[in-house]
Amino acid sequence: MAPSPVVARVLLPDDANPAGNVHGGTTLKLMEEAGMIAATRHIVSSGGEANEENEGGSRAAALVRFDNMAFHQPIFVGEVASCTCDIIFASERSILVEVVVLAEDLSKAKTRVTNTGWLWYVPMVSTADEKVWKVATRVPPVPMPEEEGSIQKYEKAKAKYEERKSSKQIGVGDGAAGEEVGANEDGSAFDTFKSQYTAPSEGRSPSESEQVLCQMVLPGDCGPGKVAIGGFVMKLMDNAAGCSAWRYCQTNVVTVAISDMDFSSWVRLGDLCTIRSKVVFASSRSLEIEVVASVRSVASNGEDTIVARGVFTFVSIGSDGRVRAVPKLKLENEEDMRHAFLGLQRYEAAKRARLKGGN
Repeated sequence: MAPSPVVARVLLPDDANPAGNVHGGTTLKLMEEAGMIAATRHIVSSGGEANEENEGGSRAAALVRFDNMAFHQPIFVGEVASCTCDIIFASERSILVEVVVLAEDLSKAKTRVTNTGWLWYVPMVSTADEKVWKVATRVPPVPMPEEEGSIQKYEKAKAKYEERKSSKQIGVGDGAAGEEVGANEDGSAFDTFKSQYTAPSEGRSPSESEQVLCQMVLPGDCGPGKVAIGGFVMKLMDNAAGCSAWRYCQTNVVTVAISDMDFSSWVRLGDLCTIRSKVVFASSRSLEIEVVASVRSVASNGEDTIVARGVFTFVSIGSDGRVRAVPKLKLENEEDMRHAFLGLQRYEAAKRARLKGGN
């Protein structure tokens, strides 16, 4: 197995959000860079697909899914953020990398864990002249671990992989990633949810939180094959989600989690990348924001193609630095109801997992 890489850098004022902490998108980009290095090292050092079409070409890893990313503690300007990685599972066509972020206060010689996440990658291979890149058909295997903690992670990852494979939602290279809205919906439960919903006298609607961001993909945003690195798109998505959270709360807001971010297609050099976001669920103290990324290229005939989607969880921060209550959500139509119902299911599932000792 390839060695665990460490990506580290000092966080500067340019990395801060309005509250003075390091921006969540900056952390996401750093994590993705580390995960890409780990996955690419595994692909290259373990050998890989070789045939007449790509023998002698280059190999690299491309992000297709960000699984259950958690923000445990803030990172502050002036601290050193470092990422360590372990490859904990590999299917025939994808690699799972666990990334852990540590923040080090050099002046006090103290280090703490701030972020954890599971990132899925697929191997890309090029022709000898590197003009054509494609997804490889095989991934070098990961041996069964021997330590108890590693075995538990391996079995958990395998179970998640099999579950997603059965629903054909693994992503590029393992089946097309798709929108999960409605995938597990219980019709009778949804009808009950609608009948019991009462609009609050005060609150904000999903439409009041809608945000659209656009950015052209430039050479500095890309890796091998002129494909944008996953961290570039993730940072844009976090930026948009933060804007939606601010519109909804009108306070300082911070990212606390990301669930099930899927990449269904590549983002390439010269594409116009558009991010759309809005609040879809609100508990008493947190928000769920759906974020969808799409691209339009010169060859797309004026049509946008969805390339990624995810659900971001934010909290509102008061002037005293404490988490505060968020406005109630006013649902205006059937689509709002459906998203809020699925958000409630995710929220309750996360509560059950915490009670059982899950993350």
